[in-house]
Amino acid sequence: MSARRPLPQRIAGERVTLRQTGGDGPVRYDVRRRGKREVIGEVVVDLSREAPFISRLCIDETARGYGAGSGAATALLRSLGRRYGVVRTWAPPDRGLAVYFWVRMGFRPLAGEGPKGGLWFEQVLRKGRRGGRG
Repeated sequence: MSARRPLPQRIAGERVTLRQTGGDGPVRYDVRRRGKREVIGEVVVDLSREAPFISRLCIDETARGYGAGSGAATALLRSLGRRYGVVRTWAPPDRGLAVYFWVRMGFRPLAGEGPKGGLWFEQVLRKGRRGGRG
């Protein structure tokens, strides 16, 4: 397994900003609209695996439909791409919109059952690099 490469405390995207919210274990970010203080979602990334694993990307229901989820994913993937070659995520088995979201964000489904019976997804961030090696 490769060494964990830390992510920045703050990741600025075109529409949203991700701000790390301390603690050990998986890296947690609050999602905020650019220039606003209100937290509208959360992103959680586990860096302890071979490849980073986005275990959660959730935008509050009232803030959905305005590009916050896509903006958060795009900003996070750009940051991960500077450090890792591949990233993985998953979609719950009962959330078709989550499947559509990850496919639209450039992920491809993987064989085998994902967490909680869901689907695994993977995206190659840098050609020629697999897993957490980089």
